[in-house]
Amino acid sequence: MATIRQAKVGERIKRELAELLQKEMRDPRLHLVTITGVDVARDFTVARVFISVLGSPEEKASALKALQGAAGFLRGHLGKALDMRTIPTLSFRYDTGIERGARMYELLREEQQALAQNQEAAAHLPEDDREGDLPYDREDDRTTEPEGSR
Repeated sequence: MATIRQAKVGERIKRELAELLQKEMRDPRLHLVTITGVDVARDFTVARVFISVLGSPEEKASALKALQGAAGFLRGHLGKALDMRTIPTLSFRYDTGIERGARMYELLREEQQALAQNQEAAAHLPEDDREGDLPYDREDDRTTEPEGSR
Protein backbone atom coordinates (compact mmCIF):
# COMPACT_ATOMS: atom_id res chain seq x y z
CA MET A 1 0.00 0.00 0.00
CA ALA A 2 1.32 3.39 -0.99
CA THR A 3 2.02 5.99 1.65
CA ILE A 4 0.50 9.44 1.47
CA ARG A 5 3.82 10.90 0.33
CA GLN A 6 4.14 8.29 -2.43
CA ALA A 7 0.64 9.10 -3.64
CA LYS A 8 1.34 12.85 -3.62
CA VAL A 9 4.62 12.44 -5.49
CA GLY A 10 2.91 10.11 -7.98
CA GLU A 11 0.16 12.66 -8.65
CA ARG A 12 2.71 15.44 -9.06
CA ILE A 13 4.74 13.36 -11.51
CA LYS A 14 1.57 12.51 -13.41
CA ARG A 15 0.61 16.18 -13.68
CA GLU A 16 4.09 17.29 -14.73
CA LEU A 17 4.46 14.51 -17.31
CA ALA A 18 1.06 15.28 -18.82
CA GLU A 19 2.06 18.92 -19.17
CA LEU A 20 5.43 17.97 -20.68
CA LEU A 21 3.78 15.64 -23.20
CA GLN A 22 1.35 18.36 -24.19
CA LYS A 23 3.77 21.30 -24.41
CA GLU A 24 7.31 20.01 -24.94
CA MET A 25 7.08 16.78 -26.90
CA ARG A 26 6.75 17.17 -30.66
CA ASP A 27 6.84 13.45 -31.52
CA PRO A 28 3.72 12.55 -33.57
CA ARG A 29 3.71 9.05 -32.03
CA LEU A 30 2.80 10.66 -28.69
CA HIS A 31 -0.19 12.54 -30.04
CA LEU A 32 -2.90 10.38 -28.42
CA VAL A 33 -1.09 9.33 -25.23
CA THR A 34 -2.83 9.76 -21.89
CA ILE A 35 -1.12 9.21 -18.56
CA THR A 36 -3.54 7.24 -16.40
CA GLY A 37 -1.47 6.81 -13.26
CA VAL A 38 1.94 6.78 -11.60
CA ASP A 39 3.10 4.35 -8.92
CA VAL A 40 6.22 5.40 -7.04
CA ALA A 41 8.46 2.88 -5.25
CA ARG A 42 8.89 3.18 -1.48
CA ASP A 43 12.43 4.48 -1.84
CA PHE A 44 11.41 6.90 -4.64
CA THR A 45 13.97 5.49 -7.08
CA VAL A 46 11.51 4.16 -9.66
CA ALA A 47 8.20 5.51 -10.91
CA ARG A 48 5.98 3.24 -13.01
CA VAL A 49 4.03 5.44 -15.38
CA PHE A 50 0.84 3.89 -16.78
CA ILE A 51 -0.31 5.15 -20.16
CA SER A 52 -3.25 4.68 -22.47
CA VAL A 53 -3.06 5.19 -26.22
CA LEU A 54 -5.90 5.45 -28.72
CA GLY A 55 -5.17 3.64 -31.94
CA SER A 56 -4.03 0.36 -33.41
CA PRO A 57 -1.70 -2.06 -31.61
CA GLU A 58 1.18 -0.83 -33.80
CA GLU A 59 0.53 2.78 -32.77
CA LYS A 60 0.40 1.73 -29.12
CA ALA A 61 3.72 -0.09 -29.40
CA SER A 62 5.39 2.83 -31.17
CA ALA A 63 4.10 5.32 -28.57
CA LEU A 64 5.42 3.15 -25.74
CA LYS A 65 8.79 2.87 -27.51
CA ALA A 66 8.91 6.66 -28.03
CA LEU A 67 8.20 7.27 -24.34
CA GLN A 68 10.87 4.82 -23.28
CA GLY A 69 13.31 6.60 -25.57
CA ALA A 70 12.38 9.99 -24.12
CA ALA A 71 12.52 8.82 -20.49
CA GLY A 72 15.83 10.61 -19.82
CA PHE A 73 14.57 13.87 -21.32
CA LEU A 74 11.36 13.67 -19.26
CA ARG A 75 13.26 12.79 -16.10
CA GLY A 76 15.53 15.83 -16.61
CA HIS A 77 12.53 18.13 -16.87
CA LEU A 78 10.97 16.49 -13.81
CA GLY A 79 14.19 17.24 -11.90
CA LYS A 80 13.68 20.94 -12.56
CA ALA A 81 10.01 20.86 -11.57
CA LEU A 82 10.14 18.68 -8.44
CA ASP A 83 11.82 19.50 -5.14
CA MET A 84 13.27 16.08 -4.46
CA ARG A 85 16.71 14.81 -3.58
CA THR A 86 16.55 12.06 -6.22
CA ILE A 87 14.27 11.99 -9.23
CA PRO A 88 12.75 8.56 -9.90
CA THR A 89 13.69 6.60 -12.99
CA LEU A 90 10.66 6.44 -15.29
CA SER A 91 9.35 3.06 -16.36
CA PHE A 92 6.45 3.22 -18.82
CA ARG A 93 3.77 0.54 -18.87
CA TYR A 94 0.64 0.18 -20.96
CA ASP A 95 -2.60 0.40 -18.95
CA THR A 96 -5.30 -1.95 -20.26
CA GLY A 97 -7.91 -0.91 -17.70
CA ILE A 98 -9.60 1.59 -19.99
CA GLU A 99 -9.88 -0.94 -22.81
CA ARG A 100 -11.28 -3.56 -20.44
CA GLY A 101 -13.82 -1.05 -19.17
CA ALA A 102 -14.87 -0.11 -22.70
CA ARG A 103 -15.23 -3.79 -23.62
CA MET A 104 -17.37 -4.45 -20.52
CA TYR A 105 -19.55 -1.47 -21.43
CA GLU A 106 -20.04 -2.88 -24.95
CA LEU A 107 -20.95 -6.32 -23.59
CA LEU A 108 -23.48 -4.83 -21.17
CA ARG A 109 -25.00 -2.69 -23.92
CA GLU A 110 -25.33 -5.73 -26.23
CA GLU A 111 -26.96 -7.72 -23.43
CA GLN A 112 -29.39 -4.88 -22.72
CA GLN A 113 -30.35 -4.69 -26.41
CA ALA A 114 -30.89 -8.46 -26.55
CA LEU A 115 -33.05 -8.32 -23.44
CA ALA A 116 -35.12 -5.49 -24.90
CA GLN A 117 -35.62 -7.47 -28.13
CA ASN A 118 -36.71 -10.55 -26.17
CA GLN A 119 -39.21 -8.52 -24.16
CA GLU A 120 -40.55 -6.91 -27.31
CA ALA A 121 -40.94 -10.32 -28.98
CA ALA A 122 -42.71 -11.70 -25.90
CA ALA A 123 -45.15 -8.80 -25.92
CA HIS A 124 -46.34 -9.80 -29.40
CA LEU A 125 -47.02 -13.45 -28.49
CA PRO A 126 -50.59 -14.65 -27.88
CA GLU A 127 -51.64 -14.95 -24.24
CA ASP A 128 -51.28 -18.77 -24.19
CA ASP A 129 -47.63 -18.75 -25.40
CA ARG A 130 -46.15 -16.25 -22.92
CA GLU A 131 -43.67 -17.42 -20.32
CA GLY A 132 -44.92 -17.56 -16.77
CA ASP A 133 -48.43 -18.36 -17.97
CA LEU A 134 -48.09 -22.12 -17.85
CA PRO A 135 -51.17 -24.40 -17.89
CA TYR A 136 -50.67 -25.54 -14.31
CA ASP A 137 -50.76 -21.90 -13.16
CA ARG A 138 -54.31 -21.49 -14.37
CA GLU A 139 -56.99 -22.13 -11.86
CA ASP A 140 -59.28 -24.06 -14.21
CA ASP A 141 -56.50 -26.53 -15.24
CA ARG A 142 -55.48 -27.56 -11.73
CA THR A 143 -56.04 -31.12 -10.81
CA THR A 144 -58.16 -31.70 -7.79
CA GLU A 145 -57.84 -34.54 -5.40
CA PRO A 146 -60.73 -36.94 -5.02
CA GLU A 147 -62.92 -36.03 -2.08
CA GLY A 148 -62.26 -39.20 -0.12
CA SER A 149 -58.41 -38.99 -0.28
CA ARG A 150 -58.02 -36.61 2.63
